[in-house]
Amino acid sequence: MNSKFNAEGSKSKVDAEGSKEAKEAKSSRKKIIIVDDNMSYLSIVRNLLKPFYEVYPAPSAAKLFKLADKFIPDLVLLDVNMPVMNGFEAIEVLKENPRYKDIPVVFLTAKDDETSAMKGLELGASDYVTKPFYGPLLLRRISNILLIEQQKRDLQSNNATIVQLREQLEHESNQHSI
Repeated sequence: MNSKFNAEGSKSKVDAEGSKEAKEAKSSRKKIIIVDDNMSYLSIVRNLLKPFYEVYPAPSAAKLFKLADKFIPDLVLLDVNMPVMNGFEAIEVLKENPRYKDIPVVFLTAKDDETSAMKGLELGASDYVTKPFYGPLLLRRISNILLIEQQKRDLQSNNATIVQLREQLEHESNQHSI
């Protein structure tokens, strides 16, 4: 039996890649960009996530921005220690750009001091996870962050509907009082 941890952290059979269900699930899966200059970690994290998410590895912040120009990811996993542009600089660029500012970012890094963790969270990261990490726990954290993001979008949509209905009722009330 081929079993892997699913995004909820429990074991489940994995559909064959070629099945119709697997193709449909893949097209509707959340998109995650993993940014790490360490190819070993990039591969490890990619292999952990790919049964559950569409995964796009990026060996640099520059590649992250190129991918984000093509599509808006649902989440970014970002290393801190990278050449040219480190993770702290990359999240600042993301959060300053209206197109990218709402993308949840999780730092996944070997930089395990409290000052760095606080800095990452202050810059707008949703979480700060240190390497080495426990795979099922990382999957759960990602799943929870994506759920919270979906709930935020649902609330925003519901609030917009409520405002629209209230305005419609006020307009109708004003029409009847004339």
